Amino acid sequence: MIRHWRGLLVAVLAGLLAGVWLGARLERAAAHRMRRQGPRPERVVKMLRRELDLRPDQVQALRALLTAKKPAFQAIRRDEESRMAALRAEIDRDLAPFLDDAQKKKMEELRARWQKPPMEPGPPDAR
Repeated sequence: MIRHWRGLLVAVLAGLLAGVWLGARLERAAAHRMRRQGPRPERVVKMLRRELDLRPDQVQALRALLTAKKPAFQAIRRDEESRMAALRAEIDRDLAPFLDDAQKKKMEELRARWQKPPMEPGPPDAR
């Protein structure tokens, strides 16, 4: 009887851990998408329609407004990204004299790993 409960407990804990892991992956991918693409107009419309009890004519006006402003939002994101990239490059340049060759190589590997976009949800890749 105890073995049965032990096996059940292991299965429940494994499921819980898998759920937490998958949730974190999905959240990370969604946050990355939000940073890159900006808010999706339809999600904003849906949320504001619910929260503000918008009329159909207001929903149409909001949808048109958000669609018109999306290019400006994306331009700000691109400018922000280029400024951050310049700052990272400056930090790397100023840090390089303090690092030995092995540390510089490791720093390059870290930068390459950090530059990769987060993995989309799905089965884990074979590593």
